[in-house]
Amino acid sequence: MANPRQRKKLRSGSYKPVSHSRRAKKSLNKQPPIRGPKVLQDAWDKHKTVRQNYEALGLVASLNPTASGGVEKQLAPLTTSRPDESTTPSSGNKTSSIPKGYGRVIRDEDGNIVGVELPEEEPEADPIEKTIDDLPDPSRDQQLAPWVGLNSNTMAGQSSASSTHVVQALEEMLTHNGARKRFSSTGEVAILRRLVAKHGQDAEAMARDRKLNPDQRTAGEIVRAIKKAGGFTTLSQDT
Repeated sequence: MANPRQRKKLRSGSYKPVSHSRRAKKSLNKQPPIRGPKVLQDAWDKHKTVRQNYEALGLVASLNPTASGGVEKQLAPLTTSRPDESTTPSSGNKTSSIPKGYGRVIRDEDGNIVGVELPEEEPEADPIEKTIDDLPDPSRDQQLAPWVGLNSNTMAGQSSASSTHVVQALEEMLTHNGARKRFSSTGEVAILRRLVAKHGQDAEAMARDRKLNPDQRTAGEIVRAIKKAGGFTTLSQDT
């Protein structure tokens, strides 16, 4: 139950609640669905899962070829049979329906044996001649392609224009982007200047200095910090 002071504030006409419009507007500025280059943010589809987005962009969601959960299978289009296509066996495939090792006896109207139908003998391939090249490519099979592994849902010979564009844009960004230049803070540069002014290029002496090296950084850490700040020459000139 509210106290009398709070109830009086509610009845007063001069009292107005705090406006939260600025805070509400700030909360509307949501983060992008993915943290990355602008090319990936524009091509990202929020209605798809992460794996589906990566595969649509031509990227690999995981470097593990046997990731848990399997891979989503591509649904094949339904094929409708035409009514003119008859399923009755013809005279040509009667012989093929005979099992291997059996035959069919042909008799006339009187019951006399006229002939015997034998299944067509298929030439057996020598197992020694079977090589790896003779094995079918699973990426070209519509049923086996989803289970190949990395980027398995992309059938051979199928590539979308959007994925090619995204991959090319990312490769172009990598070629143009060089090594970033690192900068040291003002306080660190001031400490390094005093160390260089007192000890010169003797990093071991800088590491043993308790006054100018309160963080007890090693000689290697000090050398890397000096290199990041511009080197011994730059720090000695500034002093």
